[in-house]
Amino acid sequence: MKKAIVTGAHGYIGSVLCNMLEENGYEVMGIDNVLDYQAERTKHCKSFHYGDFSSDGILNFIQEYQKDATIFHLAANSLLGPSATDPLSYFENNTVKTLKLIKHLSPTNKFIFASTAAVYGQNDSTPKTVNFSKIDPPNNYGLSKYMTEQMLDSYCKIGEIRATSFRFFNVIGAYKDSGQQKGTPHIINKLCEAAHTNTPFIVNGNNFDTKDGTCIRDYVHVVDICQAMIHADRIMDNRDPGHVAYNLGTERGLSVKEIIDIFRAICHDVDVVYGPRRPGDPPVLIANPNKFMNETLFKYEYDHDSVPIMIQHAWNYYNTCRCNMVYHLDVDMRRRNK
Repeated sequence: MKKAIVTGAHGYIGSVLCNMLEENGYEVMGIDNVLDYQAERTKHCKSFHYGDFSSDGILNFIQEYQKDATIFHLAANSLLGPSATDPLSYFENNTVKTLKLIKHLSPTNKFIFASTAAVYGQNDSTPKTVNFSKIDPPNNYGLSKYMTEQMLDSYCKIGEIRATSFRFFNVIGAYKDSGQQKGTPHIINKLCEAAHTNTPFIVNGNNFDTKDGTCIRDYVHVVDICQAMIHADRIMDNRDPGHVAYNLGTERGLSVKEIIDIFRAICHDVDVVYGPRRPGDPPVLIANPNKFMNETLFKYEYDHDSVPIMIQHAWNYYNTCRCNMVYHLDVDMRRRNK
């Protein structure tokens, strides 16, 4: 049986990935140091370990007991605002701690790293290509992720490790009983929250140099994100040691106002107010995803025209999920680790 270790297994993409890995015949070990543990979100893990992925105990477990596992490294600090006001926590968690994890890899491990579109600069509004677009992270979050990519570039051939980094663009949607936790400050989740609580949705800036003044982003379904990572794991067996980076997106963008209009049309009406820009927010960020598709024959299930479906999936999950059911951590950990 294939084995997978997922850091950040309690999170949005992590919970969906664990679900899909289990369906694909993997034995999944989840790791997360989330404070508000909810067992519903990790039920697709055969075992779940509460703690820091860079702690000695978990690193020893990875090194000694799961030598043939693929490591899907999703754990990270990821919010733009805090990355401007508390940069050292981002460099510590996203870069320094990941260095400790990389040092514990063996040639039998494959490593899949959740990077970000925030590694790219704001120099133009054309779709970002891995090989030709300028790398110039506009915020500390993107910089912390790009530093990790550079470490992988330098180390993988020497350490005989096979690694793939995916630069995620805006991830939305849900999958079956897995999706985004309530209270997280991402656009669709905040729209769902505004609709449920009858409070205004705050748009972060309406004076960008775009067609309607709001940011334009490339939205990709979380299912395609997770399918791409599983696909990468399968093809890395036939690849030489080294590190390669890919974009995951749909090559077309929608503005925040356009996303709001779609949400209003298919989900629920919301009031809108305009607030200040977030530090380090580029006006346009769109992917050119062709490198991964051309080199690996990967096919997306959801394209740009499927954005309404992605939003509907997220809305349905928000309304039906049990992710607000909190379990007592110590009791549930004992149960899951038997």
